[in-house]
Amino acid sequence: MLKRVLLVVAAAMVSLPAAPRAAEEPAGLWVGTTNVPDQGADQVTLAITKIGDGYGGTMSDSLNIVAKEALRDVRFADSVLSFGFTLTDGTLMKMTLTLSGDKMAGEWETPDGEIGAIAFERKKA
Repeated sequence: MLKRVLLVVAAAMVSLPAAPRAAEEPAGLWVGTTNVPDQGADQVTLAITKIGDGYGGTMSDSLNIVAKEALRDVRFADSVLSFGFTLTDGTLMKMTLTLSGDKMAGEWETPDGEIGAIAFERKKA
């Protein structure tokens, strides 16, 4: 009898659909690199926090061209994170990143349409 019960339980487990994968979550500390025209490589640190149903965050960089203020208009949907940020000279920038596991990649954009590639990896705690 016990063997029959175990076989039935095992058969039921095999036929169950796999649990859906948890939605990807952008909250955390991210470290990335980009190339800044006329300045070279820049290491960028992005801290994304969950705030209620949305997100917020801050960003800093090794060249000190990113203003030390909160990110603007942070949005996350369908694995795409987008936000605005300000440079120290007052330039308003945009960034769009696609999240895939512990990596994000995308681009930043200036108001006049200049675009640069950027890639991040989640920093493990």
